[in-house]
Amino acid sequence: MHNWKAGYINELYLLLYRRKIVAFGVVSILLPILLAISLHALQPILGLIAVSPSFPIEMLTIYTGIWIPLFILTITSDLFPNEIASKTLKLALLRPNTRFQVFGTKAAAIGTGIGAILILLGIITFFCNLFAGTSVSFAEAVGILKAYLAAFISMLALSAVFVFIAQFFKSANGFMVFSIVFYVAAKIAPFLFSSFSSFSPTAYTDWHMLWLSQTVTVGKLASTTSFLLASCLLFFTLGYYKFDRKEV
Repeated sequence: MHNWKAGYINELYLLLYRRKIVAFGVVSILLPILLAISLHALQPILGLIAVSPSFPIEMLTIYTGIWIPLFILTITSDLFPNEIASKTLKLALLRPNTRFQVFGTKAAAIGTGIGAILILLGIITFFCNLFAGTSVSFAEAVGILKAYLAAFISMLALSAVFVFIAQFFKSANGFMVFSIVFYVAAKIAPFLFSSFSSFSPTAYTDWHMLWLSQTVTVGKLASTTSFLLASCLLFFTLGYYKFDRKEV
């Protein structure tokens, strides 16, 4: 347990020392602020509502559809294919750590990064609402919190898919190109094959919207939650199986 905790903290420190990860954090903070300022500036011209109570949800939908998946791809490519190419993964395996510990700490670091992005987004959009003078009721605040928690689960499932895919690559660039094409194709597939969305974690990036609907049943939410958690477990297991047999 001590080795796992030490490895997990080490992975987090390594991520914080990567400029691209820091850049993602900075941009994640600036994007909602810039958008809120832009909407406020356009309000007198176009008659738009500058920042509505749904602003945190609107930004969440943008982030889970584009920004966080891109963040997942970047961090996964750094922690797996890039470390294989630079031989640093071999050094990690020379320590008194099992392969499961190394794999688990990297997956946990990705999950922590996703959680950090969502927390930053929630805080910034809250303050955007506050400074814009837009009030949010307690019921709306609870709904927003549920949506962010749901988004965290769906992003974890998506990260498990990309961690599994990463085990087939020894080049970060190759992984990035393939994963972007795969993600775009997976988002287009439901328009061509309607049943595809029922079995693909990539179709649940806007799953948090279901938690805001008054017409969605508890059974529907429970079944989709079970599917996403099962996807996390399945792809994590498959990813570790491939990682455990990989030559580094």
